[in-house]
Amino acid sequence: MRFHPESPDVDPAALSRLRFVAAFKKELYQLSAGNTAAYRADIATLFVPESAGNEREALREQMERQPYFRGWSSLMRSAQDLMWHHTGRAVQDSAERLATRFRSMSNQAKGAITLNPALEAPGYLVDVDVHRMPGGYAADTDDYDLYAGALYDLGGAVYQLGMSSGAGGLLNDARGRTLIAHLAERFPGFAPARILDMGCNVGHNTVPLAAAFPQAETVGIDIGAALLRYAHLRAEGLGVPVHFIQADAERTGFEDASFDLVVSQIVLHETTPQAAANIIRESRRLLRRGGVAVHLEIPFQASEGDTFQQFMWLWEQYYNAEPNIAGVVDGDLSGMAVAAGLEDVRIGYQDIPGADGASGFHARPRSAGSLSQWLIVSGRAS
Repeated sequence: MRFHPESPDVDPAALSRLRFVAAFKKELYQLSAGNTAAYRADIATLFVPESAGNEREALREQMERQPYFRGWSSLMRSAQDLMWHHTGRAVQDSAERLATRFRSMSNQAKGAITLNPALEAPGYLVDVDVHRMPGGYAADTDDYDLYAGALYDLGGAVYQLGMSSGAGGLLNDARGRTLIAHLAERFPGFAPARILDMGCNVGHNTVPLAAAFPQAETVGIDIGAALLRYAHLRAEGLGVPVHFIQADAERTGFEDASFDLVVSQIVLHETTPQAAANIIRESRRLLRRGGVAVHLEIPFQASEGDTFQQFMWLWEQYYNAEPNIAGVVDGDLSGMAVAAGLEDVRIGYQDIPGADGASGFHARPRSAGSLSQWLIVSGRAS
């Protein structure tokens, strides 16, 4: 079995293991409600922060003494590691086939790939294996290494299957479809001629964007060579031409005013706050007059939840090797967009499109905890 034409092969035994991991993760997400019950029963009435402004850290100390939370967190980490272990086995079994396909496909591809071996990846992406993914995003061993991309693709499909609500299925493309719905609602009739996806990874959300605007030239950039080799193979297998370039989203190297649409999708929370501001500023620099920038992020900001809700949204930062989520949770993305020079800036929550394609854009604030929307900030270049 393959999840798409160029995905790693998954034999029946591997599929059984991956289904178990997905079911395990889904059960754990549902059991997260027990943390709320434990907090209310054992901590909420007694919780007194040690100092103003440090409430989350004080609560973290209290929660880490709570048996239910400790057990649940341990299982969550184990499930994440199981996911990478079993997807890694499947990817290793397919490594030779993927490399062979990449060699043979490159000469007849509709899209292109341009790598820059001299590019130095930023420390916030190489100093930690983000998501606990072995080797991280920048791992690369030779000119035909696709391992990091294939691992992220297959792992991402399992991760989404294990979520408590729909988030894109095996193609893991819900964010791209949500961004497209946002463009249709906020900028009806907008028809970009050149599109840039900043931090495209393996193109999960670049491909639907390119498919939605087939007349446009679509470019995806990322720092990982192995990610981009696999992204190129994957896009070609899905029949959607995309040009992939190895570049840093903070300093892309493209000329001023060279794109009509510049987007990022769940990229900012994996960077430092300063890098996030740089990326938004770079998106504005690259826009032609009348162009649009859209930055899609995790659906929660601290101002919309109490200390406990903030703490639980930051679980991934504390325990799952995503050290910069707080930059988005606490950050002023709208203010960053205005400071970058974007106009008509709006921030809100876009529904993930349903089977009928329906999706609405909702102003903040909203009730915390939903996994059926994404936070979006967007604006135009005058």
